Amino acid sequence: MESERRARRVAIVSGKGGVGKTMVAANLAAALAKTGHSVLVVDSDLGLANLDVMLGVQPSYTLHDVLHGACALKDALVRVPVCTRGVASTEEASPVDGFDILPGGSGIRDATTLTASAREDLKTLLHELGSRYEFLLCDAGAGIGEVVLFFAQIADDIVVVVTPEPTSLTDAYATIKVLARECGRTDVHVIVNLVAGATPEKAGGAVVSHLRQVASRFLLSDGTTLVRIHLLGVIPSDPAVPRAIARQQLLESAAPTAPATQAIALLADHLFDVATTPLPQS
Repeated sequence: MESERRARRVAIVSGKGGVGKTMVAANLAAALAKTGHSVLVVDSDLGLANLDVMLGVQPSYTLHDVLHGACALKDALVRVPVCTRGVASTEEASPVDGFDILPGGSGIRDATTLTASAREDLKTLLHELGSRYEFLLCDAGAGIGEVVLFFAQIADDIVVVVTPEPTSLTDAYATIKVLARECGRTDVHVIVNLVAGATPEKAGGAVVSHLRQVASRFLLSDGTTLVRIHLLGVIPSDPAVPRAIARQQLLESAAPTAPATQAIALLADHLFDVATTPLPQS
């Protein structure tokens, strides 16, 4: 009997805020959609969600509303079109198929914790959504809170967004350590964002090498299984990114030929390669 189709669940996390995690999630979804994949982005930061703001959409309902029975699931899903714009300024935008988002809640104090009932409701909801898409990207909140750990536990793949800054590296390691100890996640993919210089791939490799060294030194010493840290890709520092964010646009629409846009397209290809790894039978 053929196994039931299920979306590849990818939890996108970060040790600290301000590293571009939501930007990566939104534009990674656009890059996957552009190549023909069906994608849903769940804004998993249930208390301080901002994916809808970044994309310039005004949802009528949120994931919080769905969980509390205020609306049906279909009423909370929002379609985000992906438009490619020609290099010449006279060319009009050409719409292609887009992706869906499930907005989270913002300014909701009780959303930072999950009751046992809420956990089961979320699992049921994600199971229902999983039959509709190929990729389910969970844009989790920064840090290692209860909601983040829940989405990390149910994900097929963990992606940690980090920058080369020392504070980001320290918090990324702390996140990886907690994911290994409390969730048993021993395979982690890293995206290095905001990499300056002429050789961003080399700089990104140095970041991942550093994380591997720290993980092998400290995690093994306390008996935790060694974590395998993989470099998924590097996004160069690019002025097109803050401009697109200020305009509430996807990079594919605002700057299709920008270095960051091209880097995220390559990231989407790498993520697809990871996703071809067979999932364990449920």
